[in-house]
Amino acid sequence: MSPRRIPVWLLTGYLGSGKTTLLQQWLRDPALADAALVVNEIGEVGFDDRQLASAVDSTRLLSNSCICCSGLPGLEEALTELWWDRLQRRRPAFSSVVIETTGLADPRPIIAAFDTTPFLRERYQLAAVLACASAPAGAALLAAQAEARAQIEAADAVILTKTDQAPPETLQAEVQGLNPRARVAPSARASLSWPQLLALLLGDGRAATVSTPAAHAHHHAATAAFIALPAPLSVTALQARFNDLRGHGLLRLKGVVALESGTLHTVQWTLGDPDLTLAPFAGEAPALGLTCIRAHGAAAA
Repeated sequence: MSPRRIPVWLLTGYLGSGKTTLLQQWLRDPALADAALVVNEIGEVGFDDRQLASAVDSTRLLSNSCICCSGLPGLEEALTELWWDRLQRRRPAFSSVVIETTGLADPRPIIAAFDTTPFLRERYQLAAVLACASAPAGAALLAAQAEARAQIEAADAVILTKTDQAPPETLQAEVQGLNPRARVAPSARASLSWPQLLALLLGDGRAATVSTPAAHAHHHAATAAFIALPAPLSVTALQARFNDLRGHGLLRLKGVVALESGTLHTVQWTLGDPDLTLAPFAGEAPALGLTCIRAHGAAAA
């Protein structure tokens, strides 16, 4: 008898769409208490994995590559290592895996890998593809970014995030036009719970089915650079640095910095945000500084 395949949940969504915030909330649910987590990030310094590591026992970071293109062998390696470590009890047992992609990922090659890669096909089963779409960024982002459209088109469920900041109706209509089969739900301040998501997927009483769109080689029109900021900053100085960085094709900014108050804070900004978002950081800090993701060819400040 073949062993039961481990379900995999693939979470995608464009830069700043709220994937990590939503996933932090989901990982508190007992159903995901023993989940293994694979986090893919663009940039040499990991950030999202540090935010999520305290919620799970098994975490793998695939950094500075995108698993939808050159990083696919890294995904296979990570899932293979997790499976053998689980079998040989080198890490806690896990009953499911959550993969969080970089915001620039086209998920179609990842989806295809679970059919075309023998080990992944035999040991894992893709449960569903979940995509986040930011209400403040709206339909304009989908029109401008091919990756954002690909994420929506591949999804089984689309979560319209940050609906407390902007009405979602126009975005919802655009999403349903791109992917009529996807189930769509709003979420304000990561309010969509894991049970609510499962109910959304199973809304008609049938298990959600994951289609396998054709895989496409893809190279992103974006680059990432890390700006080290090891010395403590005042909030005024941090704001001034952000003002210098803003524009020049900046799509996303995130990292951890030390403030003069003696505390560490996460720093985040994405297109559509009026200003930086700062929040206290707890846990093992990465290198202090900011990862800046810019449109390819844009000049850095």
